[in-house]
Amino acid sequence: MAHPKKARWAALAVPFAAVALAVTGLSSAEASSHHDAMTMGQDGFGKTAGNYDSHSLDFTYSKGYFCDATVSAASSTGCEVGAKWVKAPSKKHDPLYITVPLGFTRPMMSMECPDKLVCIDHPATLDLSRLASTLAPIFGTTPEKLAPALKNYATPGHDHYIDDTNKGKAEWWDVYVIGVTDKSTFDMIERHNSYDYIQGLINKKNPNVTAPIPTNLFLYFSSK
Repeated sequence: MAHPKKARWAALAVPFAAVALAVTGLSSAEASSHHDAMTMGQDGFGKTAGNYDSHSLDFTYSKGYFCDATVSAASSTGCEVGAKWVKAPSKKHDPLYITVPLGFTRPMMSMECPDKLVCIDHPATLDLSRLASTLAPIFGTTPEKLAPALKNYATPGHDHYIDDTNKGKAEWWDVYVIGVTDKSTFDMIERHNSYDYIQGLINKKNPNVTAPIPTNLFLYFSSK
């Protein structure tokens, strides 16, 4: 089993902490017809940083992202956070865990996938509206007001963690999001560079770290 750690070039037109009111307007009909036809990102070849067992690795990408279109999503990419995929692009895959800062900002280039950049073979937008009830108190608003801004939200900056390298061979990785609501906790996670450390925080019910949140998103890369 694999759990991801850090990546370097991220798709983020707006910082996650500024979630309040950056909406890219796609009508429901437009979004539906788009992601029914477009669940795969365009293939690219490139690298990001990632983390495994307290070590930094290179993640080498060679296929575009895959988002399961059987899971509803209002984003332009057909990718969402909050519901687990139903149909996977492969029989074998390992989990990739991405940590996302919530309610505080990070220097743009301090994360492996920074805000306002698009990581290679990552989706540019996500539907986060399933998380509106959870995120609304963090941003001092209501789920009803927040949800529209989350339906086609620029992919937030994040780091990548895995707990298995698949022997350095390329494969699909299903993505789980871990929200971190405290800057010092996020700093400690980055210092440890280990999913085991994150899992330890979750096991201890650290209030600043969410349990892994499922998505319908898969990324394809090797790690060395």
